[in-house]
Amino acid sequence: MSFRPMRSGDHLLLIDGSGLLWRGYHANAKVTRSSDGHPVGAIAGFCGRLWSLLEDRAIAGTTHAAVIFDAGRRNWRHDLSPAYKANRPPAPDEITCQFQAVRDACGALPIPVVEMAGYEADDLIATYTRRAVGAGAAVTIATADKDMMQLVSDADGVCMFDQAKRATIRDEGVFERFGVPPAQVLDVLAICGDAVDNVPGVPGIGAKGAPALVREFGGVEEILSLAAGGSKHKHVLRVAEHADLARLSHRLAALDATVPVTVSLAHFGRVEPDLATFGAFLRHWDLDSVAARICGDASPDEPRRRGEAA
Repeated sequence: MSFRPMRSGDHLLLIDGSGLLWRGYHANAKVTRSSDGHPVGAIAGFCGRLWSLLEDRAIAGTTHAAVIFDAGRRNWRHDLSPAYKANRPPAPDEITCQFQAVRDACGALPIPVVEMAGYEADDLIATYTRRAVGAGAAVTIATADKDMMQLVSDADGVCMFDQAKRATIRDEGVFERFGVPPAQVLDVLAICGDAVDNVPGVPGIGAKGAPALVREFGGVEEILSLAAGGSKHKHVLRVAEHADLARLSHRLAALDATVPVTVSLAHFGRVEPDLATFGAFLRHWDLDSVAARICGDASPDEPRRRGEAA
């Protein structure tokens, strides 16, 4: 990690650490440390994916980077709707016991980690994206979370990178996914809802009807104005009938880009990875094969960083 003030022409990489952690866990759920049986699948999967992401040529040239995590289950959205994400079961012990180690992995690499109680990782990513764009920097958000498509903007130099598909998502890709440009994704989410997160949406208007409605009439408030003006369109009337749900869903699906973060963008300056320290971390967890693949023969006695001769 280094202190490097962000300026015009820089490129920030924001990594959805929670998403990376869960994907790593599901791919390696049964892997344990040979010495004591401690679960290490999430650690192994996370570290391998993080390293591949940082080395991926598709997003080469980033000057700043950080890994963003959810700090806990509860956040400000639960004050609006106690049912928000209530249908999700608690994380099993097999993964929670690896949470701290995954954060330690980032420190060993090193790459900055940010999390903040009361906010989702999505909100932190939105906040840092807004700040980076304000500084004239480009932003790549490494995530597969569809909600992040609200932030994509060709004009502002903000894109998503889906590591699993090795796909860069820009305005056109958002339109292909939602049927609307990024600026209207939030209104589509508000109307169609999200059963996974318990965002209610408007009953009777699904994933096909919502984009068509937003394309024709605009966002939730524009649609409600049309209904107040006497529109007889059935879906306009349905949104008006469930106006409270539509407005609540809009607030739940919206990203808070004004989080009072305490870590500045300047602390995200990228540095060469410390392969000796990272390798030692991996070997501590008996992840020798991962260490060998990533770090080669680097050791604390003979430090070797990427780009240096073996």
